[in-house]
Amino acid sequence: MRSLLLGVMPCLLFAQAPPLSYDDIVQRARTSPEQFRTEALLAERHRALASTRGFLREGPALGISAGPRTNPIAPTTTDQTVDLDLPLFLSQGTRSRLETSLGQADPALRGAAKVEARFRLRQGYLDAWLAEEILHLREADLQTVQAWFKAAQVRLEAGADPAFQVTLVEGEQLRAQADLDEARRQRLNAWAVLRSLADVPPAPTVLAAPGDASLLPVDGLQSKFDASALRRAIQDRLDLEEQALRHQEAIATSRWSLRGSYGKEGEDRIGKVGFAYRFPRPGEGQAVRRETEATFQATKRELETALLELDARFQSALARLQTATPPLPFTGFEQSLKAISLRLSEGKERPSEALPIRRQLLEAKAASFRRLHAAHLLSAEVQALTNGVNP
Repeated sequence: MRSLLLGVMPCLLFAQAPPLSYDDIVQRARTSPEQFRTEALLAERHRALASTRGFLREGPALGISAGPRTNPIAPTTTDQTVDLDLPLFLSQGTRSRLETSLGQADPALRGAAKVEARFRLRQGYLDAWLAEEILHLREADLQTVQAWFKAAQVRLEAGADPAFQVTLVEGEQLRAQADLDEARRQRLNAWAVLRSLADVPPAPTVLAAPGDASLLPVDGLQSKFDASALRRAIQDRLDLEEQALRHQEAIATSRWSLRGSYGKEGEDRIGKVGFAYRFPRPGEGQAVRRETEATFQATKRELETALLELDARFQSALARLQTATPPLPFTGFEQSLKAISLRLSEGKERPSEALPIRRQLLEAKAASFRRLHAAHLLSAEVQALTNGVNP
């Protein structure tokens, strides 16, 4: 008996676990791929900047050589030479502009990636919650149709209804089962997306409801969007890419190097210091500049397109916000469905008359869930596009 209780207790504790709230999911959020890509981009820019620190375009090269010297008269000695090569980077203005641009873009790009990741997490939570509610609705609907099918069979056996009334309910039962199977598939897909965004259990668990949705005021949203984290990140990214390309061009066209050597030849000590200049190949400098300009124009066009898409996204959200109304719960669903079931069992309604009403009630209940989902998602998107803070 004791071992049985010990085996049952974990199941009871799991069954009594509270629903998983959005705040719980935020604590388990994973780092998004976009955040990793942003981190990699900034690390590459910092590496390029560090490579030209101290008037050098790359690290110094140190060479050491030694070898014997044989003299028929004097004893054998060893010659030693140390060579130092310092590739110079004389475009300090280009480096300074890159450093300034990187200092501005670093927090902006990190902040924008975090805002977008938080919005995707909110969307994943809302989608999983909606799929769960639709699944519960479909499960209850199948039970209702199964009860109606039994009632229709009883009325057929009593001679109160013709056989086609039972066939109608049987067909609706098959449709309800298909809808339930589709709801289960959608819930698994939504949960898989949420698992990719946060460290949630492998199997779908109960999620806490998002609560009432409050619509944001429209006044002042345009100015907030103009100064938002997402928009500022695109603008700073364009300046960063331009300065990074100019910096790469300056490195590719740098020619001068500082060289020095110190050698030991027998009893002699020899030190040398000088400069070296690498002559470019024909057309090399022009090709580098043409490549830089073409790459910058392509990057500029891509970021301009991203900015236009962000503007369109905000205008779409603003238009929906201006025409949106607070979602109201559909409270009469259960009572109406019970009334229809009672009239059907009492013979006051036939299945051919009750089934369309049930379908309308079912779709209205599902629509109420979808409206609440859309209102919360719209609020989260507007806040991500303006304040950079998601609810």
